[in-house]
Amino acid sequence: MYAYAFLEDFVLLYPVYAVLFADTGLSPAAISSLFVVWSVTTFALELPSGLWADLFSRRLLLVASPLLAGTGFGLWAFFPSYPAFAAGFVLWGAGSALRSGTMQALVYEELERAGAAGAYARLIGRSEAVSLLAVVAASAVASPVLAAGGYRALGAASVAACVLCAVAGWFLPE
Repeated sequence: MYAYAFLEDFVLLYPVYAVLFADTGLSPAAISSLFVVWSVTTFALELPSGLWADLFSRRLLLVASPLLAGTGFGLWAFFPSYPAFAAGFVLWGAGSALRSGTMQALVYEELERAGAAGAYARLIGRSEAVSLLAVVAASAVASPVLAAGGYRALGAASVAACVLCAVAGWFLPE
């Protein structure tokens, strides 16, 4: 669970994606509209994603989530344009919606099955701390990677982190 939490947020594009959009020539209004696309997608998929978590394998949803986001990050880095950025935000938003309650439900049910439901808050809290640590680490690494390889290197590293996150998700309990 902790590897998943770290890899999910070890996305080197996080600290610079707005700069990528601006460097591609997008206006502030266009960049703002991308954030609307992301928010609307995530909001619209939150409710059905809860149903999907009840109907389908939670583990498979947690594998799919970072793969969707990683596909979006790849679009940003290798096809930088407004349509690719919008598609990337739709994919990232869909991935976020798939993951949001799914991980919590999986952790709680596994702990309950083991008779340790009281450990839920502690484990989820640690997982959130690991996620924040990943954002800090990605932010620290992003600048040198950007200087050495540009946005494509950041995108490749971000996609790799998402793929590794999906692999970590595969090893979560069913």
